[in-house]
Amino acid sequence: MAVTCARDVFQPFVTLVFLQLPLASICHNCWTDPCASGGKANFDVIGPQAPILAMAGGQVELQCQLFPSVSAEDMELRWYRCQPSLAVHVRERGMDVDEEQVPQYRGRTTFVNDHVAAGKATVRIHSVTAFDNGTYCCRFQDGAEFGETVVQVQVAGLGTEPRIQVMARQDGVRAECTSAGWFPEPRVEWRDFRGQARPAVTNLSASATTGLWAVASSLTLWDRAVEGLSCSISSPLLPEQRKVAE
Repeated sequence: MAVTCARDVFQPFVTLVFLQLPLASICHNCWTDPCASGGKANFDVIGPQAPILAMAGGQVELQCQLFPSVSAEDMELRWYRCQPSLAVHVRERGMDVDEEQVPQYRGRTTFVNDHVAAGKATVRIHSVTAFDNGTYCCRFQDGAEFGETVVQVQVAGLGTEPRIQVMARQDGVRAECTSAGWFPEPRVEWRDFRGQARPAVTNLSASATTGLWAVASSLTLWDRAVEGLSCSISSPLLPEQRKVAE
């Protein structure tokens, strides 16, 4: 089950296949600033300025800091998606409040307790999935006063090594390149033995259970020159690419 914001998600010669995702809840309207403004608190909450890159299957830390640096040990600390009731992790007076977590995050978060007395609080999300991509809010509440900030997480998935299958046909040779486990939508590029780009038809489909993308890209070579043909697949968030040559 997943909690997503409508603006948190998703371009080449591609066909996109969207599957119905089993969402616990969907935020149809994420606010321009998805975190509500606090009452007149005598502190500010500061988060990372740039999005945090998280690898699918790995872990990511959502860190927030009070300014000035006062103790947060007796405050309510809340990380959530889109609205406060969609809690990723809640901590009150030094204790985790597991019953407030949405099912998507139960058993997958850890509170890092190292620097709470200095006003720094961190939640670690384990076993990152594609559905963890997007906007989080971090709230520090002291009685009726609270402050919060936005934390952006960008999930990246490096897919499997591509495979090329070649099939002879009357009108030439058809080559198909397949791979799975990508996030976000990957880019696909074919090149011939001269290093020139070749046009192809690419189909992308997202798994309803994992949110990861599968690729099936094909082209027809009228001259049957398959030697040196290569298919490269890459994520827009990662420097690495997966490449296979025939």
